Amino acid sequence: MKFLSGWFSRAAPRPVVVVSGLPRSGTSMLMRMLDAGGIPPLTDHLRAADDDNPRGYYEFEPVKKLREGDTSWLPQAQGKAVKVISALLTYLPAGYVYRVL
Repeated sequence: MKFLSGWFSRAAPRPVVVVSGLPRSGTSMLMRMLDAGGIPPLTDHLRAADDDNPRGYYEFEPVKKLREGDTSWLPQAQGKAVKVISALLTYLPAGYVYRVL
């Protein structure tokens, strides 16, 4: 059983909960649901609510720079939910634990 001691002594990495989909596919609604369930959203509130999404978009502007290699925001996404459009999923780097919805 000594070999198991290392598994339990390390803190488990907090996953990045990735909410993904196409535009108008319900990602903002899913972000609201996760927030209500206790998973805080990573958002900057820059995109204002409008007629299409009267409760807001739950977006985080730096995510849009994934294609250019900007992943500097990922450490603050651990343990939170973040929206990533489906076209950018392949740019998420290894080294993090992701839960993609």
